[in-house]
Amino acid sequence: MIMDEEKGITVLHIIAHIEKGGAERQLSLLARDSRYQHIIAVLAGNESESTALVELLPSLSPFSIYKKVRWLVKKYQVDIVQLWLPDRLTIPAMFAAKKENCKIVSSDRRKVRNYGKGAVRDRLPYINHLGSDIVIPNYPHFLPCLSLRRMLGINNYTHTILNGMELIERKRDINSIPHRLLFVGRLVEQKRVKMLVKAMPRLMSETGITGLDIVGEGPEGSSISKLINELNLKKEVILHGRLKDWGVRFEPSTHILVLPSASEGMSNTLFESIAWGFYPIVSKSKELIKILESWSQLPGMINHRDASTLILEVNKIRSQKGAVIQEKVRVMQSELRNFSVERMTKQYDSVYENLISDHDIISTLKGS
Repeated sequence: MIMDEEKGITVLHIIAHIEKGGAERQLSLLARDSRYQHIIAVLAGNESESTALVELLPSLSPFSIYKKVRWLVKKYQVDIVQLWLPDRLTIPAMFAAKKENCKIVSSDRRKVRNYGKGAVRDRLPYINHLGSDIVIPNYPHFLPCLSLRRMLGINNYTHTILNGMELIERKRDINSIPHRLLFVGRLVEQKRVKMLVKAMPRLMSETGITGLDIVGEGPEGSSISKLINELNLKKEVILHGRLKDWGVRFEPSTHILVLPSASEGMSNTLFESIAWGFYPIVSKSKELIKILESWSQLPGMINHRDASTLILEVNKIRSQKGAVIQEKVRVMQSELRNFSVERMTKQYDSVYENLISDHDIISTLKGS
C-alpha cells in the first residue's frame, strides 16, 4: 500500500484485534472514511482485511511493543498515536508515543468497579490515559469515583464521540407477537448470558416465550452449553456461534432481542438490532439513559441483577399487538440518524486537527 503524503496527518492506531467487538468496528469505519492517513498496529494473528495499512505487533511483550511502536512512528512519520481500549498492549505504546513526541488519543470503552480487589485491577490498564492529550469515550463520560486521573490530579481533556454505524433501516413487518428471544454478542461473563439461560424455564412458563437463540462466541461458550444441557433446554436454547448475517437470518415477527449485560454504554448491537427491525430489551444504565435522553420511544429496560424484571418486560411486550410493537420500532429507527459514520468520522478528524494545529509545518516536514 502506498502512503498518501498529501493527507497531512498520519494516525497510528494500537489495538489487539481488528475484528472482534464494537471498538474494533469503529476503528475500521474510521480508517476507511477519514480524510487522513491511518495505520493499524495489531497483534499478529488477529489482523483482517482493512482499507488502512496494517502492521503486526509480534507479541504481548511490553518491550517488543514499545520498540515496534517507536519504529513505526519513525517509519511513517506518525503525528498522532491512538490507543484503543485500556489494556496491557496500549500501556507500552503510550510510553513509546511519548518518547517520540507524538500526540496521544486514548479511547475509553470500559467501565471499572469501585469496590473490592477488582477496583485496583480494573484501573491499572487506564495508565495509558495519564499520558494522553485527549481521552475519547464513546458514551457520556461519568468518571469512576476512584479515577486514576482524578487521584493523581491529571486533568486530561475528555471529548465524547458516539459510535458511528452503517445503519440501513429495514421496514420489516411485525405481523405476529414475537415468541422467541435473541441474544447477540460475545459470550463473556459481563454479557450475563448464563443469567438469561437460567431464567428460561421461568420465561417459558410465565410469558409464553418458546425459546432462545444465542449468536456469538467467547470463553463462556462451553460452560453455557453445559448449562443448557443441565437444564434440559437443548431443544429450546440454541447456540449458533458467530453469525454476521444474524439480522437477516432471524425475524422481528418471531424474535425479541435481549441484551442483559452487567453494564451498557454505547451498544452497537442495540442500534443494529433496531435498524434490522427488532424490538430490543437492554440493561438499564445511566450512560445509556443519557445517550437516549431525547428519544420519544425507548427500548425495553431491565435490571441485569433481577430476572423478574426481564419477565415483566417480556410480558409487557407480548401483551401488545404486533402492529403496536412494529410502530415502536419504527419510532426508534427514526432516531438512528444520530449514529452515522459520517458524523463520527468528522468528529475524529476535528480532534486530530485540533491536536495538530499547523498543517503546513507537518506537510513541510514530511516532504523534507
